[in-house]
Formats: sequence, C-alpha cells, structure tokens
Amino acid sequence: MNNSSNEMELIIPKGCDNAPRKQILIDFTVAIIKQQDDIIKEFADESIIWYQLKDNKKITGRNSFITFLQEKNKEIVDCLEIYQVITHGKDASINGVISLENGTKIDFCDVYQFSNAAKSGKVKEIKSYRL
Repeated sequence: MNNSSNEMELIIPKGCDNAPRKQILIDFTVAIIKQQDDIIKEFADESIIWYQLKDNKKITGRNSFITFLQEKNKEIVDCLEIYQVITHGKDASINGVISLENGTKIDFCDVYQFSNAAKSGKVKEIKSYRL
C-alpha cells in the first residue's frame, strides 16, 4: 500500500500518547503503508518475521520485509483509521481500517512481538490479519 502522491489522513484514538510503545506501533504501521524504510529499519529487528495470514505468506528478515513492501504495495491509501493500540510487555496489537483511493476498505489487525519489553525493543514478529 503506497501513499506517494497523496497525503494520507491518519485517525488515531485519544490516549495513544500516554505510552511510548503505542506511538511506536502507530509510526511503524504508517511506515509500512508509506514505505518509509528509515523508520522500518529503526524499529524492525534484522530477523523480523512477518506472517500475512490471509495470503499464507511468511516474509523473513528486514531486507526481505522492505523489498516485499516495495514490490507488492501499489495501492494508494487515502486514510488509515486506528481503532485500538494495545501493549503489554513485549506483546502488542493494533487494529483499524485502511481506506484505499479506489474505495476499497481493508479491516486489519496486526499482532506484534518485540525482542523485549523495553521501549528500545525491536519488532521481532508480526501476524497480520486482513479482511
């Protein structure tokens, strides 16, 4: 999902600014959509595993993750609306809806596992659910 030509609207729930890990999840999700490699490199572990459950795909490694985004995500995203961001220890999840320029809406939930519970922990694994 790409947003190179238009500015994407971002709608987030109130209260997401009270925990640093919540903002990291929001920033990382936006970076995936906008293909912001520098942010992805900052937050993703080199050995990240991304499971795309709907397509039965497993992308392993940060470089493969970035390459996959560059090759696969061609749709223009108009709006990212985040409903909830939940963090607990080294586990977290984010869910909402992605609205594409062509009118398609994609409901999503990404479940994250970080390398550790500290703010400095890197994203080790993502399980992505898409409807």
